[in-house]
Amino acid sequence: TKWARLRLPNGQVARSAWKERAMTKQPRMARNVKLLLDGQTAIGEVYFYFNMTIRDRRKTFAMVSVYSDPHQDLLRRSFYTVFACHHRGDNSLRLIEICAIQSVVAMVPHQFPGINGTLYYLIERPGLDI
Repeated sequence: TKWARLRLPNGQVARSAWKERAMTKQPRMARNVKLLLDGQTAIGEVYFYFNMTIRDRRKTFAMVSVYSDPHQDLLRRSFYTVFACHHRGDNSLRLIEICAIQSVVAMVPHQFPGINGTLYYLIERPGLDI
């Protein structure tokens, strides 16, 4: 069974692309999450959540499309303030345990001058700083 939402320990609700794409009204866009993978911070788009039993233990997982590493030149030129990545879609799918999800983030598409293609820049704590 798969589902569309997950409440994080910090109180945020992480959603999924599976459900947001099916919505007829404007989706919340809360499907991008900050992850801790192999000791490194990464950003991913959650496709869906599901449970699986492994060796008689029930675990909860998320199918996630991991964004690329940040554009290094842009990161350096911005004094490490602009974290902008390529969205790799189905080419970077990864199965993760939900304990790797740290928070909900926004990834905003933008065309940066002098850089080919669309990059998605990170906004942490979307909707919380008012």
